Amino acid sequence: MNDLFQKKLGNKMGLKFILHIIALVVCLSLMLNAALADDRHEIAPDGRFIAYSNGVVEDTKTGLEWIAGPDKDTSYYKARNWVQNLKIDGGKWRMPTNEELTTLYGKDGKISSITPLLKTTATHIWPAQLDEDTSLYLFGYMDPYGTRGFAVRSK
Repeated sequence: MNDLFQKKLGNKMGLKFILHIIALVVCLSLMLNAALADDRHEIAPDGRFIAYSNGVVEDTKTGLEWIAGPDKDTSYYKARNWVQNLKIDGGKWRMPTNEELTTLYGKDGKISSITPLLKTTATHIWPAQLDEDTSLYLFGYMDPYGTRGFAVRSK
């Protein structure tokens, strides 16, 4: 009888130990996520735009957040793949619409008027395409040279 009692007590103690370990892992994970989220320090304001240390550029006028992709010529599909795999600052990034892209340009409508906080030497930025096979052809975006991928999300 004593052996059975000790075995049951041992199982309960083992279960408590496992639950404590799980709780500890969850707490450490939450603390790590909070610390990573805090790695977003303002490094440069530029009028309506604010650059953060993690690469995010916030547009205070529209509420959109932007990340400029690698500053090299890229195809639409490579840009889309980069955006889909972007995990910076919690993820949830997408390709910008044409309308969203126009909010970046100054009154002259040229890419050179985009805030320098979005570091790019591009002549074009890929917009999201609803029907990729047809719209890339119709809108003349087949030439990947001088075209970059940007990621956007609502704040």
